[in-house]
Amino acid sequence: SAMNPHKDFKMDMQHSEFKDYDESTQDGSTEQDETVYEMDKNRDRFPYSIVWTSLPGITCCLPFIGHTGICDKKGIIHDFSGPYTVTIDDMAFGRPQKYIPLEIDEHTSRVWDRALNKADENYRKQMHNLFCNNCHSHVAHALNLMHYKGRNNWNMVDIWLMTVFNSKYVHTDSPIKIYLGFLIFAIVLFIVCAI
Repeated sequence: SAMNPHKDFKMDMQHSEFKDYDESTQDGSTEQDETVYEMDKNRDRFPYSIVWTSLPGITCCLPFIGHTGICDKKGIIHDFSGPYTVTIDDMAFGRPQKYIPLEIDEHTSRVWDRALNKADENYRKQMHNLFCNNCHSHVAHALNLMHYKGRNNWNMVDIWLMTVFNSKYVHTDSPIKIYLGFLIFAIVLFIVCAI
């Protein structure tokens, strides 16, 4: 049966056994990657960030609803893109249009990729549900495993609020891509209702 995506939320990171594919060497030993990776919007690299893109057929009607992913320390996007599927470096539904840089302390930086990999592993065992177990849930689960900002109760509503109020546009034309469809939809709806 599908596991509960919330059961690991209170996991003690210091006693957890994570496989960190970014920090493991060929002989199986583990070493910390101290490299500071820079944001590169042209390559869709957003280190320590949440990213957002439009959902076809939905964002044009509800422009505050979209698809989210979370990036590792190198900026590579991980997103829960469908049933039992976590996509890496190939964001479902298109390139990011908004991003939320997260506040990183020493502890969060140290456990970030291991926690993200564990969240991916857990969600590859999950059925996707648009309303209660979706891409926002995956991002929240990753933040809980990291104990981001000392919390282990992040949820999909928290992530949605971040994408609405704390996000930045990737490019100057991103608002056009996000809201043009809604504007057309609203005009057509107005004309239809006026007839």
